[in-house]
Amino acid sequence: MTQNNKTTNSNSLTRRRFLGWGGAVIVGLAALATFLIMLLRMLFPSVRPEKSGRFKIGRRQDFPSGAIKYFDIEQVYVFADLDGLYAISAVCTHLGCVVNKDESGFACPCHGSHYDLDGKVVKGAAPRNLPWHPISLLPSGHLEVDKKQVVKSGVKFKFEFPVAARLRPSSKSQPSSSPISLAARDEEFKL
Repeated sequence: MTQNNKTTNSNSLTRRRFLGWGGAVIVGLAALATFLIMLLRMLFPSVRPEKSGRFKIGRRQDFPSGAIKYFDIEQVYVFADLDGLYAISAVCTHLGCVVNKDESGFACPCHGSHYDLDGKVVKGAAPRNLPWHPISLLPSGHLEVDKKQVVKSGVKFKFEFPVAARLRPSSKSQPSSSPISLAARDEEFKL
């Protein structure tokens, strides 16, 4: 009978056995959960792609000399003059408010910073000038601004305006049908 007692004691679940098996099961489940989380994490990239900062602004024909266009979503002003095109950020360098264009330049409605037409700080709390962004021509013929890059103030995308927009005939001379030299042609048209 003593042998029968020993057999039942060795097969019975003791507290020590329960905690041992319970601990092993918990560690096994934690390892399995960690493995599954890591496996699922591999399906999704850690680095999420963000907006490139580049956006199309139109074609060259959309910007006659003297044109000013504001791109609301990108918060950029694009100006066209006889020297070319240039893009200035509309985000105030003080606290990130959007500046408004006025006749003397730009004004920040939040804290009173003022910038001239080139984006240089005239007065107020702004620590830096408004950044200029490069403009480039795509193979499709569209113009593109890159907000991620900053260029030096005064850098413009240069292109030739159509001859009719640049040249005005002078009132003193009429074009003749005979061939004329370049100097005579320049005298005939004033830029």
